[in-house]
Amino acid sequence: MEDQIKLNFQTITASRPDGRNLSVWRKKQQEVADMHARYGNAEKFLNTFNPDMQVMAARYTERAYFGTAPTLETVCDGYGEQTAIVWNCILLENINLFAGVKDKMPVNRQQELSRLILAEYPYLKVTELLLFYHRLKCGRYGRFYGMVDALFIASALVQFTDERRTEIKRYEAARKKVEEK
Repeated sequence: MEDQIKLNFQTITASRPDGRNLSVWRKKQQEVADMHARYGNAEKFLNTFNPDMQVMAARYTERAYFGTAPTLETVCDGYGEQTAIVWNCILLENINLFAGVKDKMPVNRQQELSRLILAEYPYLKVTELLLFYHRLKCGRYGRFYGMVDALFIASALVQFTDERRTEIKRYEAARKKVEEK
């Protein structure tokens, strides 16, 4: 009986009622608290990570990958999914203005693409997405023909995540080499 009570207590304390592991939940709560302490409310977050920061993300790629900026998931947890969507739509509108094409991406398509990005890439840091949009604007993944195309951006993001994996491995190998010396 006592063993059963211990087992039940361990089961109860090992995970939250929603099924998430308690240590994972605590880590996520800490990440949200750190984000709020660092960037303040949602409005301040949006002002901090504005499209002008794309150049800084490109200039300091290692920091974009390994820095303390929050992931999309953390932004959703801390400021709500709508804030993450608005932030990404701001970046997409920046592409609309930059591309100089006749047909711009309408807001409803920007919102849908933003939701898809949140669903597929919650692990990306906001600085990584700033880096992606910088590279997109530089023509690294091709160009827009006549319109800002959501599917083209989604395909370019697949290319970016492949690059990201390679670059992170390269940075980690260089770090390991330095540590060995």
